Amino acid sequence: MTDNWDFYALRVDGEPASIFVDLGVQADAPLSTHTQMAYVRLHMNRPRPDGLSSKEEFDALIEVEKAIEANLCDDDIAYVGRNTSGGCRDFYFYAVSSTDWQRRVERTLAPFKHYRYETGSREDATWSTYFKFLLPGELDRQRIENRRVCDALERHGDKLTAEREIDHWCYFRSEEAADAFIAEVSALGFLVRSRPVSDQGALRFGARIWRTDVPSYSNIDDVTLPLFEAALRLGGQYDGWECPVEA
Repeated sequence: MTDNWDFYALRVDGEPASIFVDLGVQADAPLSTHTQMAYVRLHMNRPRPDGLSSKEEFDALIEVEKAIEANLCDDDIAYVGRNTSGGCRDFYFYAVSSTDWQRRVERTLAPFKHYRYETGSREDATWSTYFKFLLPGELDRQRIENRRVCDALERHGDKLTAEREIDHWCYFRSEEAADAFIAEVSALGFLVRSRPVSDQGALRFGARIWRTDVPSYSNIDDVTLPLFEAALRLGGQYDGWECPVEA
């Protein structure tokens, strides 16, 4: 496991879901030694009506997760993420071997007799569960990055309520693509700050644009995602945003 974990909301089988995943392990995955995907499905006792976890059960679920990490995770078993939906919390692992998995889970969850659970394992050398289910897609990853920037602003005393100029960076393969992007987002009220050109990589032609907005958790996705999608349509890449701290 790494220290780079984060969460995002989505829908799984048509129901609201929340995934908490180790983003950092992606750089090394799949581990050739850890070819067994193992899981524990815990049936929550007091889920919300929509199937997600409730405040009332928060502490109890944290205790279960601490026990799982302490007793199931070692050099041979990596905890990579969890999904909460449909009244269940599913914990996912990759292991060198699943021979002793069932017994270890039974021993770990023995103190939690008030919880029902299921467990199992299967061969997954390509880590398909991690890559195709747990990892966020491009839009969800951008939402995560937006939240992280808001977190950083808050840590510096920003109340995230004041309007201010927010700068955004996008890069493209050609000057024409950058021109098309600027024309499209100008209709949304964005202005050009600069046109940086890089001498590295294929995405050489930049567009640094800005608009006055509020960088709040509830607002920033609506600001950035249209830029993200416009850049993607033109073969480019949205490369993030920044703004001054307003204490």
